[in-house]
Amino acid sequence: MTSLKRAQQRRKKQLMTFRIAQIIVLILVCGAIWLGIKHVTQPNEKATKTITVSAPALIMRQAPNSSKAVATVKSGAKIGYLSKKNGWDKVTYAGKIGWLPSWLINSDYNATTATNRLAEQTIVIDPGHGGVDSGALATNGTYEKKYTLKMGLALQQQLKASHARVIMTRSSDTSVALAARPKLANKQGASLFISFHFDSSPEANTATGFTTYYYHKASKTFAKTLSKSLNTLTLDNRGTAYGNFQVIRDSTMPAVLLEMGYINDYTDYSYISSSAYQQQVARLVYKGLANYTAN
Repeated sequence: MTSLKRAQQRRKKQLMTFRIAQIIVLILVCGAIWLGIKHVTQPNEKATKTITVSAPALIMRQAPNSSKAVATVKSGAKIGYLSKKNGWDKVTYAGKIGWLPSWLINSDYNATTATNRLAEQTIVIDPGHGGVDSGALATNGTYEKKYTLKMGLALQQQLKASHARVIMTRSSDTSVALAARPKLANKQGASLFISFHFDSSPEANTATGFTTYYYHKASKTFAKTLSKSLNTLTLDNRGTAYGNFQVIRDSTMPAVLLEMGYINDYTDYSYISSSAYQQQVARLVYKGLANYTAN
């Protein structure tokens, strides 16, 4: 064999070795990229602890809200806890991953017999004004802030039976900035936001009735549902209306502002200051919430 042929064979072997090395490197690089993508798109879902469900039955949802059902979890079931968001626990159960309302896990709630999803909602109740912000004045000098709080607390009490997660922007006569109210609702991942207020006319005893305000188009159906549920009140229902109020403008969930009567009208004030009226409003708003969440 001539030296030229030997040199050609050596070059062929070197070229083949180089190409094999290139292929190996390419495979390694592609593998690293695939593993990286998998790590980003499919994070490690290893449970950190086990939780035993004591509620009769819960629906595991696709997202941390009242979304598509993934599975039904019965009492005594052991689930793997992964993380928490907006008051919901991300869990593993029966080979599936989903979300459960953490406040229902140890409750007596039975999702299989429920007619609506009110129990799965986080509802923020906002009693308007408070503290240094007195709100409007009644003809006898009483502050609006007193009755918005009474009405908010009445609704909170009504909602206890529903198993819903209820958050108050204030539970006493304290000052809360306007911006802080929707900010709280947004941070807590609230499903619904209700702000209580009372109207006041430029001249006393010249206006009467209650109005349901909304800002975002997405809140219009919610406003109409609540307004309809309040129809049986003695005071005139002035219907729903667009209202550019910060507490509902800055809220990212369906939100309404309820002006439940004119505080400087003698007739309206006699209702506003009545415990019976406050409880009636709370019951009717509760009914509206149940109707809205039924769908």
